[in-house]
This record gives sequence, C-alpha cells and structure tokens, in this order.
Amino acid sequence: MVDGTPLSELDFARLKAKQAPDATAERAAVEWRRPSLNWRQTVGWTSFAVARELKTWQAALPGLLRGDFVFTLMLWVAVFTVAAAVVATPSLPLSARYTAGLAAVGYLFLCVELTRIRRPVPGRQWLLAAADVGVVMALGALSVGDVPYARVLLFFAAVRLAARFRDPRVLAVGPVLLLPFEIAGHPTPLSMLMDAFLVLMTMWLVVYLTTAADRAQQGIARQTALAAVTSGLARVRDEEGLFAELAGQAPALAPSCAWAFWSKDPTTDEFRAVRWAGLQDGELPGFSFTPTLGVDPTQPLLIPGPLPGTGFGTTTLIQPTAGEAGLNGLITVAGGPQELDAATQGLIRALGIEMGATLIRLQTLDDQRQRTEAMEHANRLAGLAAPHAGHQRAALAAIRPAIADVLRSESLHLEWVNGDRVQLVIGEDDPLELHAPAWLPLAGTRTAEALLEGRTLREPLTGRRPEDLFGVPAGLRQIAVAPLRCAGVDGTLQLARRLPRAYAASEVLLLQLLAERLGLLFAAGVPTAGVANSTTEGVTR
Repeated sequence: MVDGTPLSELDFARLKAKQAPDATAERAAVEWRRPSLNWRQTVGWTSFAVARELKTWQAALPGLLRGDFVFTLMLWVAVFTVAAAVVATPSLPLSARYTAGLAAVGYLFLCVELTRIRRPVPGRQWLLAAADVGVVMALGALSVGDVPYARVLLFFAAVRLAARFRDPRVLAVGPVLLLPFEIAGHPTPLSMLMDAFLVLMTMWLVVYLTTAADRAQQGIARQTALAAVTSGLARVRDEEGLFAELAGQAPALAPSCAWAFWSKDPTTDEFRAVRWAGLQDGELPGFSFTPTLGVDPTQPLLIPGPLPGTGFGTTTLIQPTAGEAGLNGLITVAGGPQELDAATQGLIRALGIEMGATLIRLQTLDDQRQRTEAMEHANRLAGLAAPHAGHQRAALAAIRPAIADVLRSESLHLEWVNGDRVQLVIGEDDPLELHAPAWLPLAGTRTAEALLEGRTLREPLTGRRPEDLFGVPAGLRQIAVAPLRCAGVDGTLQLARRLPRAYAASEVLLLQLLAERLGLLFAAGVPTAGVANSTTEGVTR
C-alpha cells in the first residue's frame, strides 16, 4: 500500500539536494569530450613557447656577456660534467648517484631561472652564491675519489665567487670550499697546503683583475663625462646657461656626492650659490659663503664637515675658479673621504679650470654686449641733444627724461673747470636747480678727482664732498662722474639719482660714452667762443 501523503517542501528540497551531485557528474560526463590530436596546434603552441623563451634570453644575454657571465657558464659546464661522471660510475652507491644527479639538476634549474628573470630579485647574488657553494661542496664530497677531474669544480667555483663579489673578503670562502675535497680525498698535508694556496691565489687574482677593470671603466666613464661637460661649456652664451650645464652634467664625475656652484660677488669677497645638485629634496646650500683659503687662493682646499649650509657629507672639497682679475667662482663637493680620492680631486680641478675659463669668456662677451648696447643708448641720447648743441642747458633738459627712463636717474648736469673754480650747468626741472650754486671751488670736488685720475667715479653722497652740500638736500643718494673735454676745456658730466642702489658698470659705461659724444656736440655748437663763456648765460638763474 502506497502512502498518498504529499511531500513537504522541506523534504522535497532535501531529496533534490541528494540527487544534484549525481546529475552534475552525469552532465559533466556527457559534455566532456576527448580532445582530438591536432598536430598543427601542437606545433603552433610549441613554436610560440620556444620563440618566447628565445626573446627572453635575447634580452638578457647582452648584459650577461658584457659582465662576468663567462665564469657562470664555466661553472655550469663543470657541474654538469662532474655530475654526469658520478651518475655514470657504477661503483658508487645508487643513493650517491641519485644525489649527484638531483643536485646538479636543481642547481642548474635554480641558476637558469634566477638569471633569466629581468626584474629585480631581492638577494639574487646571495642566492646564487649559496647555490654555487652548496653544489660544489656536495659534488666534491661525492666525486673526489672516483672522478679524476673533480677538483676542477673547486677552482671554477672559487673563480665564480671572486668575480661575483669582487671583494678581498670573499677569500675567506676558499678554505670552506676546499674542506669537503680534502676530507673525502685524504691528501697529505703538503698537498692540502698547495691546494689552499692555489685556490686563494686564484681568487685574489680574479678579484684584482676584475676590480682593476672596473676602475678602468669608471675612469673612462669619468673622462667621458668631463669631456661632455667641457663640450657643453664651450657652447654656453651666458652665466645662467653655464651653471645649468654644470649642475646637469658635472655630478656624473662623482655621483654619490653633493655639488654646489658659486659665483663671486665682484664688490666683496663673498660667493653666492647659483646651482646645486645631489642634495635631498628641500635641502639648499647657504645663500652666501666666504671660505678661508690658503696662501695660494687658487689651490683646492679639503675641509672636514658637510656642504656649507647643509648636513650632507663628512668632507667638503673647495675648488676655486680663477680669472684674469682673481677668483671668479667656487665649486664645492661634499661626500666621504673615499669618494673624494685623488683621482676625483683631479677631475674636479680640471672642471674648475674649465669653469674659470668659461666665466672669463662670458665676461668678455658680456662686456662686448654691454658696450654695444651702451653705444646705441649714447647715440640715441646724443641725438636728442643735437638740436640744442649751442645751448647746453637746453640740451641737458632734452636728455633728462630719457635718462630717467634708461638709467633711473633724476639729475644730469655739467661741471666745467675755470681756473680754481668749477662752473655748473644744470638743466631745467633738475632736482639740483633750486639747490646748487653757479660756481664752486675746485678743490675736493669729484670733478677734480675724476680729471686728475682720468677715470669715472661712482659713489654715494655721504656729505664729505663739496657737491654733497646741495646734492643731499635735493634728495640724491648715488652719483656717477665721467670726464669730459670740449674745445680745450676740461669738465665732467655727472649723473645722480634718488635710489640707494649704486650705479652698475654698464651704467657708468653709458655715462662715459655719452660724455664723449656731448663733448663733440658742444664743441661743434660753439666753434668760435670758449665753452666757459658760452655757458655763462645757461647757469644764470
């Protein structure tokens, strides 16, 4: 009799859950089909894998062959050869033969994988060195008594370790490599001593040759960098480009050091930092620096302490750069004593010579450029005064607005020597018009000094000169004086301004050129009368 009570929802769900795995398995069995053998796909995937592996080694081999990969290849061949000899020796126990074969296969697999990986692997060199030592000691203990050329492993491993680390401290690993060979081989004390001597000397020779080659390559790279800097300095046309070139390329001479390049203030003994390199973000050298140099200020000086104004380095090299008139700049390099060795100091000295010569050349170019610009301005100003060649006061009044625009100066006047007195010619609306007298004693004036020494003057108005008695009340702070000669009469052209900034050399040059042109202009305007007589009317106020 069948119970006709219907199943509840809970019982139906339980029954369905019990039958679900079998249904899934049946459905998977129905859907799965045995893969067909397709030789075209097999060859395609195989060729793809081989091509990808070849590309990997093609990218890695150039760097390996340029380095010390040849020592690694030698050790790989030796390990494979000795392991094959051990496996093929029937007199050895089967466990020893299996151990040698598995050790060689695992070693070669580990080395190949670590070598072909291009991304950085932490501790890669230490892993490879541990693998070299481990496989050589294992194979040496197993094969030294049965394989005649097993000791080749010892020397190839010693060469590989010495070339990998290139440090004399690696020689301490030599006796450790030798230990299993000597224990398993039972040699005499003399042969043990000779083996140790050969292993250590081989490692020392490889360390010496590889470090010498590294030093030679480093020296060539530094000389190349110095040549690049020298070539770049020959192409610069201003000081900004000079210091930018130095900060961009000079640090290659000592990459681990901090560099600062300084320009000398022409009016003081201070040096101002222009460019720097090698410092941490946010760290800057001092704004100004006044070093205490030796008896010969052009010689480099090595001082203890960091770069001026920073905390970088334990030793600082100060390399002055000299021009025709003395020092014109500094190079400071901070680092450790090992980084600032004799070779590095020689390169920095050569760089300082190039920097000093370039500063001289740029100064010459700048002087020529300033003289050209000053001549253009002087010709333009003289052209403004040309219509008033016969009236000096009007000529000064015509020039003064342009002078105020070009030289930021409010006053321009003439002083003519007449015996032991000086006659002043002042244009209209000049700040001195209401303060200066018509005549002034010659003694102690700037006109007397400028004519006596035959040079231009530029100095502040401090109240010590006779002219300061009316210049200071007019509010003038700085003055420049240029000698002037017109029709046999000596005088000066004087420029003054209210700004406290002293006149620059380029501004004094413009004043000197303007004085020459005004002397010719005024001489042409008064061909018969003397200059002193022609100005009497101009100075009457």
